[in-house]
Amino acid sequence: AAFAWAHGPRGVSFVAGRPCWPIGSSVGLSYVAHIAKWLGGHTSLTLIYRASRDGTTYGDLLRCVGDKTGLAFIIRKNQYVFGAFISAGLELPDDPTDINWYECDVWYFSLGGHFAQPTKIEFGEYNQHLSVAGREGSVYGANVEIGWWLRLGERSPDEPAADIRNCHQLTHRSPLPAGYTGARDSNGHA
Repeated sequence: AAFAWAHGPRGVSFVAGRPCWPIGSSVGLSYVAHIAKWLGGHTSLTLIYRASRDGTTYGDLLRCVGDKTGLAFIIRKNQYVFGAFISAGLELPDDPTDINWYECDVWYFSLGGHFAQPTKIEFGEYNQHLSVAGREGSVYGANVEIGWWLRLGERSPDEPAADIRNCHQLTHRSPLPAGYTGARDSNGHA
């Protein structure tokens, strides 16, 4: 499952116990509460994209996200719930076959399955960027690359997948917090 959330302006209270929110999401309120806390605690989150509801193509994601900024991408794979936050939005390049690379605040998180409790994973300056492919382009075989290692819609080195839920994530061992219990590669990266 894939989800995208947008956060509202600071000063808007986030109420975790509000029974009607978030509508249409299988991501639990406690997970959303952790993201809101990591954003400073005084924010609202709105579900703007859910693959099972809104469609699974890159175009579907772009249609739902529009010009919104402050996006949290949540990915559920079996018992694992993880994702990334970006301060920017998805800014397409002028040329639909090109890539738009730009700097923005980026951090990853694990909400379930990798740590005993939800965990924010912060990076240094080297990972504070976003690459967005045009509708006919590719970022290393994906539609979007968040930081260096989270790719959405990845299929091959030359062409993105038809389904935005095809993802690839690697978290470098150096910023990986203590307590990680998931798989690692031969270099110790998660």
